[in-house]
Amino acid sequence: MRRLLLKNGLIIDPVSGSEAKRDLLTEGGRIARSGVLLKAPAGCESFDAGGMWVLPGLVDMHVHAREPGAEKSETLASAAAAAAAGGVTSMLLMPNTSPPMAAPALLEKYAARARALPVNVFFAAAITAGRAGKKLSDFKALKKAGARAFTDDGSSPEDFAVFAGAVKAAAARRPLLDHPEFFSITGRGLVNAGSPAARRFPAIPPEAEFFAVLRDIYAAAACGPVHLQHLSLAASVGALRAAKACGLPVTGETCPHYFTLTDRDIKPGNADFKMKPPLRSPADREAVLEALADGTIDAIATDHAPHERRLKAKGFLAAPFGIIGLETLAPLCVTELALKRGVPKLRLARLLSANPARLLGLSRKGGLAPGFDADITVLDPRRARRVPRKFFSLSENSPFKGRSLKGWPVAVIAGGRFIFRYGRPQFC
Repeated sequence: MRRLLLKNGLIIDPVSGSEAKRDLLTEGGRIARSGVLLKAPAGCESFDAGGMWVLPGLVDMHVHAREPGAEKSETLASAAAAAAAGGVTSMLLMPNTSPPMAAPALLEKYAARARALPVNVFFAAAITAGRAGKKLSDFKALKKAGARAFTDDGSSPEDFAVFAGAVKAAAARRPLLDHPEFFSITGRGLVNAGSPAARRFPAIPPEAEFFAVLRDIYAAAACGPVHLQHLSLAASVGALRAAKACGLPVTGETCPHYFTLTDRDIKPGNADFKMKPPLRSPADREAVLEALADGTIDAIATDHAPHERRLKAKGFLAAPFGIIGLETLAPLCVTELALKRGVPKLRLARLLSANPARLLGLSRKGGLAPGFDADITVLDPRRARRVPRKFFSLSENSPFKGRSLKGWPVAVIAGGRFIFRYGRPQFC
């Protein structure tokens, strides 16, 4: 039986609510036990995690892998390598591929390919046929084919009858995730209304997100659970807080760039700062930080959106929206939330591991108690290093290049096996 003993780490288990310096033993791909001064069984590999934080493997519920259709930007394999390097042991892939993940046969084909990868890869299927926002997909067949969630991410059906039908259809099967944006309001917009960059580029009114959030909350009240993706506005997180206070089945996520950057950071000559939703005002960032600290926001996801260099080189007007995020997820969260803002480590583990696992119905992931899958991320909160210019991802469209951060993954374990250790992948 495969065994691994992690020694002397700060074990942070959001499921049991415990945080203590202990040893952790895994056997056969599961957590076996934790304790003080555990002895390694015969043939057991050991790893000294002294001075490090040991978290359940990170679960990123919002990733774009670009396969099929744009493999020069990212593939399943390169996304998996980026995930491993970033401490992410499970990721949910979005369906806005070409063709979209809207057909059971296509989903089955790529799910089979993903099973050979070093991290756990799950797929979201499209809400509507071809992601066209008109006709609902066959939710039952897609679930049978392996869909872990449903979303038209990158767009959202604006017809309320279609969206409400999707919420009802998903309620008994899988989570429904929505990209809250009304494109009829966004128009040609590129940056946040009121930002300095709006003097040069068309603006996106905040109502494009906020009105969609209100629609989603109403749909949740009438039809069933809805999860709000990449929230970026004070008004949006305020509406989510109010909805939760009323007991409505609504949850939400945000991304590191929305609690780290603002629209004042945009460099007009650098399309790596072009994303959707756009970077918001400092007041919006503060509201997002507050919502992370008080539990209003349930999860942090990257919205990892790779684009090959030539596409981002077209300039702010012509380049596609999106940035990569898998490899900077952990250090941005440790640096900006735990070290700078004092967000408790257990809260961080809930945002990055336990809550996304729960939202996706991954019952054996997100914790470090006996019986959970041995998916583990070991972080170093002490040593700072700069975000590199070369990534394991095939793309490099990150606005954080050169930024000094702490909390980088030192060791990453999936199913009881090392997949990344001391800067090197272990699965080649």
